[in-house]
Amino acid sequence: MPQPRAHLDPQVRNLRPIGPIVSVLIITVLIAFFIPLMLSIGNGGPLIARVESVILIILNSAWIPIFYLLGSMGLGRIVRPWLRDLPTRWIIELGIGFTLTLTISHGLGAFGILNTTSAWIVTGLGCILFIHDRITYTTRIKEQRLSVLTLPRVVFALGCALLIVMSCNPPGALWNSEFGGYDALSYHLQLPREWFEIGHISPNEHNVYSFLPSYIESAYVHFAYLADSPTTTPDNLSGLLAHDGQVAMSTQLFSALLAIFSACAMSSLIKRATTLFIPDAHDNTQTPASLASLASALTITLPWIVVVGSLAYNEMGVVLLGVCALAVVIETNITPTKRAVLAAFLVAGACSCKPTALFLLAPSIAIIFLSTIPARSWIKPIIVGSFVGFLTLAPWLIRNQLASGNIVFPQLASALGQGHWTPDQHALYASAHHYNGSFFDRISLILFPDQTGTSHVSRFRGLTNMQWGIVPLIGLLGCMALFFQSRTHKLGFVLILALITPIIAWMMLTHLQSRFLILFAPLLIGAGTLALYTTSNRWIVTRLSNALSLGTLMWMIFIVSIQSASSPFNIIDLGSGVFTGEIQLDEAPWTATLNTITQPSETIYLIGDATPFYVRSPVIYNTVYDRWIILDAIADHPDDPTQWTQTLIDMNIDVVVISFSEIDRFAQSDWLPPSILPDQLIEWINTLSDPIYVWTNAPSNQPIRAAFRISR
Repeated sequence: MPQPRAHLDPQVRNLRPIGPIVSVLIITVLIAFFIPLMLSIGNGGPLIARVESVILIILNSAWIPIFYLLGSMGLGRIVRPWLRDLPTRWIIELGIGFTLTLTISHGLGAFGILNTTSAWIVTGLGCILFIHDRITYTTRIKEQRLSVLTLPRVVFALGCALLIVMSCNPPGALWNSEFGGYDALSYHLQLPREWFEIGHISPNEHNVYSFLPSYIESAYVHFAYLADSPTTTPDNLSGLLAHDGQVAMSTQLFSALLAIFSACAMSSLIKRATTLFIPDAHDNTQTPASLASLASALTITLPWIVVVGSLAYNEMGVVLLGVCALAVVIETNITPTKRAVLAAFLVAGACSCKPTALFLLAPSIAIIFLSTIPARSWIKPIIVGSFVGFLTLAPWLIRNQLASGNIVFPQLASALGQGHWTPDQHALYASAHHYNGSFFDRISLILFPDQTGTSHVSRFRGLTNMQWGIVPLIGLLGCMALFFQSRTHKLGFVLILALITPIIAWMMLTHLQSRFLILFAPLLIGAGTLALYTTSNRWIVTRLSNALSLGTLMWMIFIVSIQSASSPFNIIDLGSGVFTGEIQLDEAPWTATLNTITQPSETIYLIGDATPFYVRSPVIYNTVYDRWIILDAIADHPDDPTQWTQTLIDMNIDVVVISFSEIDRFAQSDWLPPSILPDQLIEWINTLSDPIYVWTNAPSNQPIRAAFRISR
C-alpha cells in the first residue's frame, strides 16, 4: 500500500516519485556534464583527449579491483549464519570477506605461491559466490528508494564521479599535500613491483616499509597476477606499468572503490544507528534515509578521502574496515562474544593494512562495543577478541620474526631486538616518526596551525588542514548536541570518548600528520548526522542537509582545482609514459630523462632518492633510514673518497644518480648517517667523470640531481 504523503520525509514530500530509470538517467546526464567540466580545469591536452583517456583507463583497469572486491563480498558469506537478516549484513560480510581476501593474498605471496592460477582461484571462487547471492544485493539496492532524487544523493553521485576521474591521473601526478604521492612511489607501489619481480612477498633490508604488514600492497601483487602482467616490459620497466600502466592505474581505482564502498556503508550504518540508539526513531515522521544520504555525501566529498582515495595508499582499506567494525559493534542483535570475534577480525584486518589502526582505530571500536554491554560481561568478549585479533595478525608477526628476530620491527627494538639495524638507525627512525614538542604543543596542533612550519603540510598538521573542510566542526557540534540532550546523553558521551582516546594516542605516538586522522572521519560524520536527526524542525534539517552536502562538494572542487599549479589534469591524457620516458616533454620528470639516457641493462644506484618506481630495472636504492650502500665504500676507505668508486664498480653499478636536494633536506633534518658528510660527498663527486645529465631547479638553475656513469 502506498505511503501517505503526510508521512513522507519532507524532502520526499516535495518531490513526486519519478521512477528508478528516470532517476538514473538524470544522474547520468549530470555526471556527463560534470566530468568534462572538471577535466577542463587548467592547462593540458584537448578536452576530448582527457575524456577519452579517462574512459580508456576505466575500461582497461577498473575490472581488476572490481573483481577483487566482488570476490571479497562473496567470501564474506562465511559469517552469514551469525547475521541472520540484519539490515547491515552486507557491510559486515564485505568487511569480513575483504579482510579474508587480503590475508589470503598476503599468505600466498609470502609462501611464493601467488600466481595467475591461485589469484584467479581465490577471486573467481568469491565472484561465483557473489553471483549466486545476487538477489540479496538486488534487494538491498531496491531498499535505497532510488525513485526519489535528493540533493545529497546527487552530490554523492557527483563526488563518486570526480573521485574516479582523479584516480585516472598517473601515479606521481597528485597531490600537493602528498608531494606527488611520494609514499606511493617509494613503497606502496615500489614494494609490489619488487615482490612481483622476485615472485614472493618478503621484507627486504633496503626498504624498511617492507616490514609493515603490507596487506593492501599484497593485493596489488594479486592484481598483477589477475591481469597476467609480465614481470617486466620489453624495455625493462616494471610489469605493473605494462599495457599502459594497467595494474598501476588499477591500484588507484581500487582506493577509489574502497572510498565509494565506505560512503555507501556509512549510509547504511547511520540508518541502523538511528534505529538502535535514538529513542522513538521508528515512530518519527522523518525517516533516516535522507540523513543517511547526507552521511554518504559528506564522506565521498571530504577532501582527505578524495586524496587518499585517488592514490595507491592504504588508508581507505582502514576506513572501510573501520566502518564495517562500527556496524558490528553497534549491532545488539548479535551476541557480545560473536561481535567480539567479528570486530576483532575486522580491526586486525585494518591493522594489517596500516599498523597505526592499532591505536587510532581499535580504541574507538572497543569503547563503542563495551558501551553496549554490561560491565560485568566484559571479560569474555575482551579475551576472545584479543585472541582472534592476535591470530589475525599472526602471519605478519611470524614473517617479521623470521626476517628480523623482532615481530614488530622496527618498533620496540630495545625490548624485542634490533634486527639488522644499528642503534643509530633505530634512533633516527624513532625521531623522524615522533613529534618532539611539549604536550601542550601537541594539543595546540590539533586546532591551530604550527607557527614554526614553512609549508601547508608542516603548518597544518591536525584538523586545521584545509583538506578536512568543515567535517571536524560538524562532528564536534554533533557530539555536543547529542551529549546535552537527555535522550542521547549516553550516545554523545560514548562518541566523545571514542574520539578523544585515539586523538591522545595520535598526539603521543605519531609525528602529528593530518592524514593519520582520516580514520576519525566516520565517527565525525556519524556524530553530525545523528545529531541532525534529533532536531525537531524538519524544515531546517532538510535545508541544512542540502547546504552541507552542496558546500562540501564545492570545497572539494576548490581543493582539486588548486592542485599541480591549478592544472590537476595536465597529463591525464598522457598517462604514465610521462614518467617512464615513453612520452617526451620539454620539462620531463627525472625518471623519464634517466630512462632515456641509460640502457636497460645498466644497473642504476640512487643516492638520496627513494622513489624508483618508474626507473628501469635493475635499480638499487634505500630509504633514508636503511643502510646506504655507499657506507660500504666509506667503511673501506673512510679518508679517501677517491677510492669509493671502486667499491661501487665491484658491486656492478654502472650509473650513479645523486639527489642533492634530498641529501640537503636529510642533512637539515639530521637524518643522514653519521659517517656520511655532505662535504665529503662533494669531494667524491669531484673525482667522478663529467655528469651525463644534470637536473636543475627552475628558475634558479640550481642543480638538484645529477647522473654519473661509473668508469671501469
